[in-house]
Amino acid sequence: RELWDAAAPDGAGQPVAHSGQHFRVEGRFGLPRSPQGHPVVIQAGDSPEGRQFAAAAADVVFTRHGTLEAGRAFYADVKDRLPAHGRRPEDLKIMPGVTFVLGDTGAEAQENAMEIRRRQISPQNALYALEQIWGIDLSGHDPDGPLPEADPDVDSTFVQGRVKHGDPRQIAEKWRALSAEKGLSSRETVIEATGRQSFVGTPAAVAEQMISFVDQRAADGFILVPHLTPDGLDPFVDRVVPILQERGAFRTEYTGTTLRDHLGLPAPRPRTEAGRG
Repeated sequence: RELWDAAAPDGAGQPVAHSGQHFRVEGRFGLPRSPQGHPVVIQAGDSPEGRQFAAAAADVVFTRHGTLEAGRAFYADVKDRLPAHGRRPEDLKIMPGVTFVLGDTGAEAQENAMEIRRRQISPQNALYALEQIWGIDLSGHDPDGPLPEADPDVDSTFVQGRVKHGDPRQIAEKWRALSAEKGLSSRETVIEATGRQSFVGTPAAVAEQMISFVDQRAADGFILVPHLTPDGLDPFVDRVVPILQERGAFRTEYTGTTLRDHLGLPAPRPRTEAGRG
């Protein structure tokens, strides 16, 4: 940020003398200043440390909270941290990563969503998901058979680098109850328990859900994660965006030329002015 603030439009930047914990920089910063002042910093992280970093330094938070209740709690927590860093609510955009499935009717959309989940979770993917919970090698397990009989190994190092979003024993217990209730195989249980889309419905219903998230302060916007690439966004652009535009929830033309402009982020202030230097 010191380098970005030292830049000048003509490339004749100010000298910088930084000596920090990890590196030292001395000299004149000779690159032209970016049209948006600072590049947009997009950060992902849900831990207390991640939330604190977002409040202190990020422009956008990419979060996994896809439900209204979880989104509102995350939104309030992170926004409440901003004043301690001399920042305002509009200085940070909270944008959960979301998926969508459309249909001409609600029932058709649900059928489409189930078919997508079946395609996304192959037998191999189902075994991988089970290994994340059980912490053991399940390469020989039959994905079309019942769930593993053994209890999860909570101290396992078999799955390296996994991110835990709960107690594996509690998750396994819930999955077993779900499997027993609906008579599901291992793969079917994984599909039912994990393969959820954020917004499912007709284009009008999906648009309404997204507007509700923003109105109820669960998000400032969304990062769409289509289940197919590169053309997976086409149905959303063709069928949902026009409705959002009619409702005044999405732009009909661009009013700026940079990503910062498009996100509605304010022009960056020097660190000293923002209370962070």
